Amino acid sequence: MHTGPLGSTIHVLRADPQTVVELASIDWNRSFRRVCLDPVRGLITLMAPSRLHEEFSAILGHVIDIAASSLSGAAKDLLNARLRGPGSPPGTGMEPDCAFYLGEKARAYRTALAAGKEAADAFFDENAPDLVVEVEITSADESKIERYADLGVREIWLLRDPEGSGTPRAEFLTLRPRTAPRRLASSAVLRGLTPDDICEAIVGVRLSVTRDERTAAVARIVRRRQRASVRVRDADTPYAARSG
Repeated sequence: MHTGPLGSTIHVLRADPQTVVELASIDWNRSFRRVCLDPVRGLITLMAPSRLHEEFSAILGHVIDIAASSLSGAAKDLLNARLRGPGSPPGTGMEPDCAFYLGEKARAYRTALAAGKEAADAFFDENAPDLVVEVEITSADESKIERYADLGVREIWLLRDPEGSGTPRAEFLTLRPRTAPRRLASSAVLRGLTPDDICEAIVGVRLSVTRDERTAAVARIVRRRQRASVRVRDADTPYAARSG
């Protein structure tokens, strides 16, 4: 057992794959808010998140929801999602702090939801989220990043607070199966948002006291990024093409 930099209690255990499958029948959530049972790597990760961890997770989910709706045209958050590969035993899988379908995949999932639980479950089982977020990931469970890549997740955002000061740092990684993750200067799935943008938005939302203030804190970041994208596009476009 160890304590994460945000104060969460984290247990990381190793066991053979069959033991992990057998342990999946236990209701771990009675004692731990987040549970990851990964028979592929023989890992059991149990977390009792701190108040600060939960606060950052909720804020980041809010930030992504607002930003994604503007930048990708559609977003659908996946609350309490447990991600597992085809044929994986029930109760096993990865449980990120936040997970989102974006753009066309978000619209397709909404259509599946309207068709009923069976259609929605089938869509979820066959389509990994575009974006997942992990708050307070530690060196003990960094293998989760590789597992997300194997499941087909396109991008992961890592949020850390190394000093426990309440001022977060973000890192974006692009993911591909059986390939080492690559650090991104800006998001590929959310049209150029940078880690600094996200940290600024998180602080803005955290200091807000009304819904309108929280929305405005994110909207400022989105508008600034959109203006920057237009300037880059105009700089790359010949003057004759811009003027018609």
